[in-house]
Amino acid sequence: MKEPISKRPAIFLDRDGTLIEDQHYPRDPKKVQWIPGAESALKDLQKLGFVLFVVSNQSGVGRGIISDSEFRAVHERFCELLKESGIEVQEFAYCFHKPEDLCKCRKPETKLIHDLAKTHSIDLSQSYTIGDKWSDVLMGFRSGAQGILLSLATPEPAPQELGPQNQSVFATWLEAVDFIQRSKKN
Repeated sequence: MKEPISKRPAIFLDRDGTLIEDQHYPRDPKKVQWIPGAESALKDLQKLGFVLFVVSNQSGVGRGIISDSEFRAVHERFCELLKESGIEVQEFAYCFHKPEDLCKCRKPETKLIHDLAKTHSIDLSQSYTIGDKWSDVLMGFRSGAQGILLSLATPEPAPQELGPQNQSVFATWLEAVDFIQRSKKN
């Protein structure tokens, strides 16, 4: 009889505007730089035992605004930043579709997060999504994870689907990590 695989908690992270500065359709790897607090936050989340994933909509590629080689150069530079910092991202999942394509992988849809959870034996009920848009939070809510909005500005009103109990909004990475750490202890 096979031993059941224990499931692990994870953090599903948006990239642009959450981990690295949002360049609005980033195409220049020289402009890839950490959002303040993101680098140390990822290190702290790893120490807390979370598996890290990046889940990001990149419709600029599907729209032809960003070439495939520009996308790859930005992605490679981002990977260099992670490696230099000793941060391990288990896997990257990108959706290149345009919003009007109505695909199942574009956030707030849940295909990417469910595929990653299944492949890597992730316990979504003990996991979080973190991003700078409500679509990141909504993806978490719809998949059974807790969504966190990282917002330096006053966010737009939350989608009604979330309800007030599912609206965790923080102005800094430090606040978000503190919330996760306190939640993990409970």
